Formats: sequence, C-alpha cells, structure tokens
Amino acid sequence: MQKYVVTLESGADYEATKKSIESQGGKIVDDSMRILGMITVEMSDVDASSLKSLTSEIISVEPDKEVSTQAAL
Repeated sequence: MQKYVVTLESGADYEATKKSIESQGGKIVDDSMRILGMITVEMSDVDASSLKSLTSEIISVEPDKEVSTQAAL
C-alpha cells in the first residue's frame, strides 16, 4: 500500500469524500490539511488510480513524497 495526497475542490463535502475514499478501500492517514482541502490516504495503486473518477470533488491524486526547495541565487 502506498500513501497518496488527495486534493479536493474548494467547497467540497469533506466528510462525504472521506467516506467515499474509505468505501473504495482507502485508509485515511492524515486529514489535518483540511483547511487546504487535502487528505493523505493509504491505498493500492489500482484503487488510487480510480479515485479521481469517484467524485467530481477530487481534483488530483498524487503519490505522497518528500518535496524540497532550493533558493535561486
């Protein structure tokens, strides 16, 4: 199982979307980014690839990975 960051539309029904994700076999790992409209889930690659078609309130589903920045000089 891999972790994914699910990004929701502004004004999306957050709780209903979480239930939809769980019904697809996903496990909610972190929902502390609710203010940003993001949920971290853990699920199989196959289930994750079908999430976006689950509801129009899901904008994107991306693998959860470390992101770094570098200042331009």
